[in-house]
Amino acid sequence: MAFNFLISGSGPGVGKTMVGCALAFAFKVRSMRVGVMKPVQTGCGEREGVPAPEDAGSLIAAASSDLPLELVCLYRYRSALAPAAAAEIDGLALPSPHAIERAYREILANSDVMLVEDADGLAAPIDWTHNYADLARALGLEISMVAANRPGFINAAALALDYASHRTVPVRGFILSALDREGSSTVRRDADLLSRATGATCLGTVRFKEPLGLDIVERLL
Repeated sequence: MAFNFLISGSGPGVGKTMVGCALAFAFKVRSMRVGVMKPVQTGCGEREGVPAPEDAGSLIAAASSDLPLELVCLYRYRSALAPAAAAEIDGLALPSPHAIERAYREILANSDVMLVEDADGLAAPIDWTHNYADLARALGLEISMVAANRPGFINAAALALDYASHRTVPVRGFILSALDREGSSTVRRDADLLSRATGATCLGTVRFKEPLGLDIVERLL
């Protein structure tokens, strides 16, 4: 069975990178070879005058990987927009889905599990012709959707899951994260509500500033 996942979010700031890092670490301690990618990172801060992809660096560290940053994150932009829009605003070349696929295949060849994190959601354009749904289909990735139990979360997650279904991208399930202590008190209840509203499988919940539950890892494996 392939363990190749696209970590996608129902919106910005839902905790995709946190979940991706936690999964990378959990797979690593199970003696699996973990491949990670954030092929495009937008909203980068600067380090020594160039965009610094902190999320990609965090994924590499969590997986205890020696993969070069240039392979994990091929494209970095300062503008906090969808990849194609960020490239245009920053005056840089558009990401190439073909280059991303080549890098993915190179990493996959030496990995037991692949974790790929998107930027700005499943429908976000990568190059004005392809988006992350196209990429997931091309690479054979299953979606692990991350949502946060904040106002409007059911609608946002339902729209993202419906889009995945419309594009025939397989969805393994969703992970609901709490962004604060108040959210932690209702996250399990809210996950049940989301599952009932969408019919999607709940892979588990993440309480604010608490470790990822082992149940999530087991369900993915």
